Amino acid sequence: MFSSLNSLSTVQKLLGVTFALVIISSALGAVYYFFPSASNQGYAPVQPIPFSHKLHAGELKIDCQYCHTNVTKSRHATIPAMNICMNCHRVVKTQSPHIQKLTKAYHEGKPIEWIRVHELPDHVFFNHKSHVLKGVACDTCHGRVQEMERVEQVKPLEMGWCVQCHRGETTPKKVLSKIHPDMVDPSGNPVASVDCSTCHY
Repeated sequence: MFSSLNSLSTVQKLLGVTFALVIISSALGAVYYFFPSASNQGYAPVQPIPFSHKLHAGELKIDCQYCHTNVTKSRHATIPAMNICMNCHRVVKTQSPHIQKLTKAYHEGKPIEWIRVHELPDHVFFNHKSHVLKGVACDTCHGRVQEMERVEQVKPLEMGWCVQCHRGETTPKKVLSKIHPDMVDPSGNPVASVDCSTCHY
């Protein structure tokens, strides 16, 4: 009789643990579903016209700022205007069906509906101009785009990731030497503002 009670008690304990694990897993799943990560790390959408940064920025060594003209003038890097593409593609690779699609849209005055890769939440303010003018290289945040056939978000671009750089924990040495040439060890000394209102509305 005692052994059957012990067995029953063990079964009840196992059922209780199993039930608790199911509840915890469900709760965690619900949290993940309703509050997903702000990071799109790994996101690499197929664009309406394939554009190889590996070819343009890598092999042909076209500077980022040739296409992303506003990166030193405004908070947005902006998607290049079609006339920038047409500067070359009026004469280069004109027989390509992709270039023909681009040319047709250009002459009809219709924009190409590019899919945004790097996107921050609406309450986040990020100024490209201030970062680029301080010497932050494009690949610090965007990864080695010049090696990408299709652009992918390689960095998390989450608040903690940004704050680590502003606190001097992960600031690129090249940037640090430009903005704080006398600072040997930035640990514990913010190298950029960590005030909430700097990045949030």
